[in-house]
Amino acid sequence: MDEVCQNPSTQSSKSAKASTHDLDLIFEILLGQFFPFRGFILFDAAGHLLRSTTKADEFCTLLHKGAKSQAFGVIDRQSVATTIPEQITTLCQYLSESCDEFPDYTLQLYDTAFLPGGIRFYLNVEWIDLTDQPTKCMLVTIEDLTQIAQHRATADAYRYDLTERETEVWTLYLQGLSYREVSDELIIALNTVKKHMKNIFRKCNIECRCRHLV
Repeated sequence: MDEVCQNPSTQSSKSAKASTHDLDLIFEILLGQFFPFRGFILFDAAGHLLRSTTKADEFCTLLHKGAKSQAFGVIDRQSVATTIPEQITTLCQYLSESCDEFPDYTLQLYDTAFLPGGIRFYLNVEWIDLTDQPTKCMLVTIEDLTQIAQHRATADAYRYDLTERETEVWTLYLQGLSYREVSDELIIALNTVKKHMKNIFRKCNIECRCRHLV
């Protein structure tokens, strides 16, 4: 019986398509469903854009606010994410440079972006290894701290019977604001913020922490 042999290049092509399909599933379905308030962008080591989730595209639009942003590497996707906001390109460039300076360390770089309307984003970039990529990749995570905090605060308010003002204070605290910043944001006295936080910690059975006292 004659053996039927496939062309190696054909096998390689099919494998590449399968890997690409798997990556699409991970980004658009798994990450999108399990992390509704987070966006993800994937670059290769040279800075070429590989994938981005729909939520990341939305966040990028808010970050560059319609202004022309800087491109990192050679980006050829025809989507909103073809222009990457400067805050993200800067983090990626620093991470890329740090790879040569600190080859034995696994580094993560982060930043916080503040936008009009009280929108706050947490940006994180780190190296990851993917089996279908010849080199390490850079994964950018964009977290909408405002939505995450509002979701958590709303749930805690229902569960622990927080007042409307306590919920407002708790929402801002969960976004990473200090007591003084919460005071300025809500235009209330610093001691009032401390009193609300003490009540919130008591109701939620949370041990009081001092990192945001001032």
